Amino acid sequence: MRAYLLVLGCCLFIIGMINGQEPMGDLPPSIQVIGSVSSNGAIKLRWAPNTPTTWKYSNQYGYRIERHTVSRGDQILNPREIKQLNNQPIKPKPLEQWEGFADRNDLAGVAAQALYGDDFEVEMEEGGNGMMAIINQAQILEQRFTFALFSADLDFEVALFSGLAFVDNDTKASETYLYKIISEIPEDKLNVKFGAVFLSRKDYRPLPKPLELAGIFKDSQVMLSWNYKLLERDYSSYFIERSSDAGRSFQRISEDPVTSLNNTDEQNTSRIVYIDSLPQNGKEYQYRIKGISPFGETGPYSDIIKGKGVKGHYYNPAILDAVLSKDQLSVVITWDFPQEGIEGLSHFEIVRADQVQGDFVPVISGVDRSQRMITVNDVQSINYYSVTALGLDGTKRVSFPRMVQPDDAIPPADPRGLMGAIDSTGIVTLQWQQNTEKDFLGYRVFRANLEDEEFTQITFRPIVENTIIDTIPLKTLVKKIYYKVQAFDKRYNPSGFSEVLKLNRPDIIPPTPPVITKFKVTDQEVELQWVSSNSEDAIKTLIYKKKKGTGLNWELVADLDIAESGYKDKGYKEKGEYLYTLLTIDESGLESDPIAPLTIFISGNKVKPSIDRFNVTANREEKHILLNWNYKEKGVTELLLFRGKDERKPTLYKVFKDGQNSFVDNKLVINTDYTYLLQAVFSSGSKSPLKKVEITY
Repeated sequence: MRAYLLVLGCCLFIIGMINGQEPMGDLPPSIQVIGSVSSNGAIKLRWAPNTPTTWKYSNQYGYRIERHTVSRGDQILNPREIKQLNNQPIKPKPLEQWEGFADRNDLAGVAAQALYGDDFEVEMEEGGNGMMAIINQAQILEQRFTFALFSADLDFEVALFSGLAFVDNDTKASETYLYKIISEIPEDKLNVKFGAVFLSRKDYRPLPKPLELAGIFKDSQVMLSWNYKLLERDYSSYFIERSSDAGRSFQRISEDPVTSLNNTDEQNTSRIVYIDSLPQNGKEYQYRIKGISPFGETGPYSDIIKGKGVKGHYYNPAILDAVLSKDQLSVVITWDFPQEGIEGLSHFEIVRADQVQGDFVPVISGVDRSQRMITVNDVQSINYYSVTALGLDGTKRVSFPRMVQPDDAIPPADPRGLMGAIDSTGIVTLQWQQNTEKDFLGYRVFRANLEDEEFTQITFRPIVENTIIDTIPLKTLVKKIYYKVQAFDKRYNPSGFSEVLKLNRPDIIPPTPPVITKFKVTDQEVELQWVSSNSEDAIKTLIYKKKKGTGLNWELVADLDIAESGYKDKGYKEKGEYLYTLLTIDESGLESDPIAPLTIFISGNKVKPSIDRFNVTANREEKHILLNWNYKEKGVTELLLFRGKDERKPTLYKVFKDGQNSFVDNKLVINTDYTYLLQAVFSSGSKSPLKKVEITY
């Protein structure tokens, strides 16, 4: 089989596809099947094992084909009619049958070499070991597998010789079939899942016309391309044909079909590209293609494209000089161009840009190719000129740019009419009158938090528009923001600043709430005292109350100026527990959080008289303080005694039943100031005012 090494060498360009394959060793062994129905009713089958090992054993043991007749007319057959279509396992044809075939078909030579050749060898590295030998053998098998399947995909006859195809000519129009391709490899050696496909004569459809054939004609060559992705299920390769006699006759430009070997995991392309050499420039050539299916059938021709090769354009012009006129309103540009490039030259055009790497636009087009000097009017403050040479083949060659800059020291006018607004999210919209100078470049915008601090530029480069959107934080103690604008011309001459614009930040920060410092409750009156909010924009304190446990809404009791810090709520007629809360309102109408509700009990009765006599006497010899009192009001149920030490707040100390009028306190500390408070509690729930005495022990 060494005779086929030359054929194999011709196809080594696909080695990149082999090396780029995904690992196949982890795939469960199976057989993949496709089918096609011919116009004469024959059903063609193509299959392939999915791993190199499965392919190797299948070549040894072969395949069998079962045809299951699933339906006949409108009737589903149950059970199905099963027929085995091959008497002997389908295997690759013996070596001696390949030799004549390979002499007339290069792909047959490739497939035969993959099946039977001795020279699929990977050169071992010097000092290789047993593990490297195993790896090399695996690579050889994978290469054989890939070449064999590649050849079968491109030629149906090669697939038949390789034992990877079958034609069923015994079909009926009224029947639907399930074809199973079953491996004959013993299951104890390799368990291979069969492949299957449903087909009937009704599945016949003509092959489609190839789409999107296009060509770019250049110097002595054309680059052809077409979209193969759209029809990749129909065609595995294509023939290209060319006509040099206005389409009267076409000839193939190569004996072998053209295919896409793109690895779709690495390249995202849907087009096949083929470059053909043109025998001569200036002569029209026509091209068309037709596809070849995996079943060896050719489809209709594509639409014809045509064109002519043109002399290439390879030379650049060079600007020699650019001289301003005395009034600096025009410039005379001279340039040079190599004489040897004239044959491929169509014409010149003069282009201009504001920056050396800016967008160049034509200012004079259609300059005759013999011309080398031209006057350009309407000179701007800064100009970059270039000469473009346009070739007959459509290509462009440009000179290096040349800068032309008239004298200019006059700045643009100061920006006027600056105005703006801030929305509730902190978005600032600024606008001002547009400058009209011809050499106007743009504006820079500046911002400050205080009018007398240094302004910061918020534009990274001059902006052409006379409006800008800015974003500022609102959660800040600074209530105002300041802006000003400056204009620049194309020579970067600055104008003066616009007038400073002052804007008020929207108020989104609520005021702080008030803090209750003291309250006093009598039977029919509640007195509240508080410290008002310290927020600068606070204007009011609101007082709300509701009866506890009623589910009623809060009732506004008082709407007070922020300067007030006390309020008396009078006229209670119904006893019970009441809740009070306070909050602050600022100039923007924002409310603070209400304070935690204060619970107050109102008895609803008349005010009881105070205890008329309450005396204390210290007896340091017997180490006690004697307290006695006198209270003759009716309805008293108990007396409450509160005690405080030094400056500490008094707390409940003793509770006495009605009728007791004295108490000896012997839990004392020497040199301590004591405060005693006594209060009577009545059966109605009301209380007398507190009676207070103080003594030093």
